[in-house]
Amino acid sequence: MINPATLLLALAEHDHRICFAFNITKNSLVYLNPAFDALFKLPHDVVTPKLLYSMIHADDIGYLKAIYQDLRPDVFIDNIEFRMILPDTKEYIIRLSMFLGIFEKQEHVLTGYMEDITAIKINEEKGRELGSKKNAILNIISHDLAGPLGSIKNFAFLLSKKTKDLEDEQVNKFITSIETLSNRSILMIQEFIKQEFIETVGVDIVKTRVNLVEKFKSFMQEYYIAENDTGKNFNFHSSHPRIYAEVDENKFMQVINNLISNSLKFTPDGGKITISIIQKQGTVIISVGDNGVGIPEKFHARLFEKFSDSRRTGLKGEPSVGLGMSIIKTIVEWHHGRIWFESEENKGSTFYIELPGSDKQSS
Repeated sequence: MINPATLLLALAEHDHRICFAFNITKNSLVYLNPAFDALFKLPHDVVTPKLLYSMIHADDIGYLKAIYQDLRPDVFIDNIEFRMILPDTKEYIIRLSMFLGIFEKQEHVLTGYMEDITAIKINEEKGRELGSKKNAILNIISHDLAGPLGSIKNFAFLLSKKTKDLEDEQVNKFITSIETLSNRSILMIQEFIKQEFIETVGVDIVKTRVNLVEKFKSFMQEYYIAENDTGKNFNFHSSHPRIYAEVDENKFMQVINNLISNSLKFTPDGGKITISIIQKQGTVIISVGDNGVGIPEKFHARLFEKFSDSRRTGLKGEPSVGLGMSIIKTIVEWHHGRIWFESEENKGSTFYIELPGSDKQSS
């Protein structure tokens, strides 16, 4: 009979992932497959747990320590992502899966595999950056193109009333065309933005460990560039240079985008929109605030309810499109977080999101 262990060893020897076995009791590496040599380019006889530990990115050490301390026998842990600085001095993103088993003589052995996903993550990040730029541009379009188009439509309507007595068929035809084209363009913008938000919500949630400070700084660039166009001043600050949380980037950043969208609609020109991230006691608090017209008190109690009547037209006639507040609340809760707001009429609004931090200590 063929020994199953022999079959598994043969498979591991040809796997593109790094397969390993580490004896925790003896603090020694039991096995590394050839894929380790291909990535690390180190001979096996010089590899020690201490050497591998020294290669872990400083920001990720606390994260991995917390996972290691929570290890339980016979529990498989999957999709742990962290960074390593390898001997070529380049930064790599590693995906780790592992299993803690208890074998002969009560020895604890950690087995699993690691995979270099650097290229995959870079491509994903480029896609997300393009998505963030797209969403910011959509916001700018919706608030600063739909507004003027609405005005053109209204002026055309007033003009048609003034020229009614002229009974000039050609003039009336031109005015009707202006009204029709303006209305069609406004509807096109509304439907496009609405569809973008719906598609974001409709995909399963996939959380990864994200440096929110880095992510928000990149996300805010388009808004800084468009300050003159939007007529608003944007500010961003964080309590630490690096703050990590487990989030689905696409969904969570769409929530932030939609909160900024609301601030744009209800903040007059010259107003200020402030985004901040604060880390304390294992939690992360994100806030999106403005000094706009605020939320009328009559809408406070039902703002996060489904089918709420709290939707309002923006200061420039912008319609309510995108994620409803009930959906925003649902997405935040998917992240094991909570959302609330503070607002006073004519004094602005601030929305707060509290998330669990991914590290026990601030980075």
